[in-house]
Formats: sequence, C-alpha cells, structure tokens
Amino acid sequence: MAAPGRRSWRLRPLPWLPLLLAAGAAGAQWSGEGTSRHLQSIVLGRCAEYVALLSPTPGGKNCTAIWEAFKVVLDKDPCSVFPSDYDLFINLSWHSIPRDKSLFWENNHLLVTSYAENTRRFMPLCDVLYGRVGDFLSWCRQENASGLDYQSCPTSEDCENNPVDSYWKRASIQYSRDSSGVIYVMLNGSEPTGAYPVKGFFADYEIPYFQKDKITRIEIWVMHEIGGPNVESCGEGSVKILEDRLEAMGFQHSCINDHLPVKLLKCVDHSTHPDCALNSAAPSTRRGASLSYTEQSASLIVPLLVALAAGSQM
Repeated sequence: MAAPGRRSWRLRPLPWLPLLLAAGAAGAQWSGEGTSRHLQSIVLGRCAEYVALLSPTPGGKNCTAIWEAFKVVLDKDPCSVFPSDYDLFINLSWHSIPRDKSLFWENNHLLVTSYAENTRRFMPLCDVLYGRVGDFLSWCRQENASGLDYQSCPTSEDCENNPVDSYWKRASIQYSRDSSGVIYVMLNGSEPTGAYPVKGFFADYEIPYFQKDKITRIEIWVMHEIGGPNVESCGEGSVKILEDRLEAMGFQHSCINDHLPVKLLKCVDHSTHPDCALNSAAPSTRRGASLSYTEQSASLIVPLLVALAAGSQM
C-alpha cells in the first residue's frame, strides 16, 4: 500500500509563492503534514461510528481505551516511534476480516475506497477499524516539547521511525496476517514509476506476512486511467516482478488487466470517454488462470453503470 492518507496536489506558479513557502518553512521542521486538527475527536468519532455501523464481529469496543492506547506515541520523540508502540492499540481495535474480502493496493487509495464501498464489497485496510481511525490523518509530538506539532511531522524522508509510517507498518502487518481465502490486489498500471513499487508497504510489510496456509490464491488487478497512459500491464515490468515473487513463494496467482467491475466504476465519472463506450469497451484480460475471461456484454454494462451511478448518490 502506498503511503496512506497522503494526498498529492499542485499549485500554479505564482510570483508570491516562494515568499509564502519560505515563511511557512521557517516554522516547519519536517517534510510532512502537521498533526491533524481535532485529532482526538476524529479518532473517537470514527471509532464510535465503525463500532456502531460496520464492525463484523459481535461485541463492542472501548473507543476511549483505543484512543488512550493510540495516543501513547504522542508522548514520544517523533523520530523514535516504532511499530511495536502500536501493539496495544492494535490488540484493542482488532477484529477479524471476512474470508475473500481482503483488498491490497498500491497508488490508487481513493479508487480502492470507492470500490470497497464501506466494507460492502471488500474490506481493505482503511476499512478495518485499526486502519479506519488513522486514514488520511497525521500526528506527532513536537521534537523538544510536550505539545503536538501542528506545523509539520516527519516522513520517511526525515526519519524511518516516525509516528505515521510506524502506524501503517504495524497495521499492514496485522492486516496481512489476518487475510484469508482469495486475496485481491489492485495496482495502478498508469503510475509512471511502475504499478508495483518493489520498495513499499505492500512489498515490505504485507507480502512477507501472508499466511500461506490461509490463502487460496492471489488475484491481481492492474487498472489503467481512463484515457491512459498504459505504463504497465500484466506480465510487464514491475507487475512481472510481483508475479515472479508470488510464484517463488508458492502462491497460486492470476492477473487481470482493467478488471471490468472496477473499470465500470471509473467510467461513471467518464461516461462520454471513448474508453467507456459500450461498443468499444475492452474486455478484461487474465493471465495465469485456467479460464479465459471476457466480460463484454453491452446488455450487462448498461444496468451495471446505472446501478453504480445510483449507488454513488446514496
């Protein structure tokens, strides 16, 4: 998984921008976003909502105790927070993951969240309680003081053992250990640096912790942006590296280019684009499976698009 909760954005060049950045940099020690405002309220609120509406396991969770376990890292030096510091937090917020519902990803966080539809289709890490409470948030203590740093927090560019990366490392390890049945992986085949980062959360903190005796097979979906570019597909570049790695580990695996249900969801926002035209919708292609895969019936695409569009309004 790629740096969860990190959004990328761009500004048009402005003549006063260097002065503004210089002024901000004067008070920003680290390269990452500062602590999210109202952090405690957000964590407690997300926990309460999840327990009330989404938890797949009977029995309640003590959200106050979960917050107390989480905030322990806020008393530590921002470059001395380790994955193990979240052990109690994980233990208190842990719940099982339904079989065949795990969805791993790289470089397509928002698409995964949309397709999972709040645990209705799948349960990616950001839809597990211990992943949900920290999604798209940042947090750290000031380096030489007891208060929170609202201006900046360290990332891996500053130091390895920072609060947010250590959180996601620990959560990723737990999520991988608990995943079972068919494992799904969504990659971005339009990512310029490659669909599968050979150094990243998925490669370093998820794949190594797969429990082989609990996993039936692994299915990779390489999705491309509507209109391209098509940088990598199944059997190419870094995707081939991933396939070879899974093969060496003894996992049965297959790969699909532009898994049609996910592509239909993308087409809801690009309904007039030629890539989404009913008479030219390219079928998904599958590698490494015994059955060929052709999902190109226009009679199915129309109601699916209508259903997805309706669902997005709910």
